[in-house]
Amino acid sequence: KLLAPRNGGRAAMEDLSPTYLKFLLGGGYAALLGVNYASLAGKIGAPNAQISKVYPSPVTPAGFAFSIWGPIFLLQGAGVAALLSDALPVEVMRAVFPYWFGTWIWQNCWQACFVSLPLADKSRKDKIFRTLLACALQLLAAQSCMTVTAQRLNGLEETSGLRSAVLDFPSGLNAGWLGAASGIGVSLALQYWPRGDWTTPNRSAVLLSTVCCYGAGMTLALGQGNSWGFGLGYCLATSWACFGLTKAETSPKVVKKVAKVGMGVFALLGVSCIAS
Repeated sequence: KLLAPRNGGRAAMEDLSPTYLKFLLGGGYAALLGVNYASLAGKIGAPNAQISKVYPSPVTPAGFAFSIWGPIFLLQGAGVAALLSDALPVEVMRAVFPYWFGTWIWQNCWQACFVSLPLADKSRKDKIFRTLLACALQLLAAQSCMTVTAQRLNGLEETSGLRSAVLDFPSGLNAGWLGAASGIGVSLALQYWPRGDWTTPNRSAVLLSTVCCYGAGMTLALGQGNSWGFGLGYCLATSWACFGLTKAETSPKVVKKVAKVGMGVFALLGVSCIAS
């Protein structure tokens, strides 16, 4: 007999057995690593770094900044291990699972879409625009999923240093970097708008300011109190992205000025998260 959800998707999640959730969680993380390994090895298309050189953006950080994916994956792996080993209560796994899993799915979809971009023949701007628009929407969806993770964690009674270190902090780090990546995605789509390139130095600075303001709002709303780890991770990721922009050759001076301000603002916000 089918179980009727008592409170939508949340109740349906409560009806799933911990063993089933662990299987999906472990499988989702393994798929994430597999897709990213295949991308780095060039097995599903050109590596991301090569594609990014062909599709530069005024708000794309210098290449070294993308190394943040290493800590994100490692810390999320530690979180998965803690959940699979019952080092954290099953209620925490139920709160985190759907949104981490959803983020990983959207990130994998973005990867598959991004590698489909042409490297040589860029004459079909309409097709490139549609692909880049899809990429931007997938990044926004992934960022939204990881942000909801903070909302769910914030509502839990269980708090511990372990939870902050392997769930809250990597969730914030992932969400913050996905916020920056979403800005890059929107900028790239606007560059290939069928009616002409919409990006200018000033518009790019406005886009970066919007990403930073959104991030500051998320940090203040979701990254305080028992979710301080999320706020700290979000601030570090955004500050790192801004630092990368100050070193990027493709970033206009006005964008670099905004990035320098963003670094200072998120440094202060990070301190406020710890103090809360």
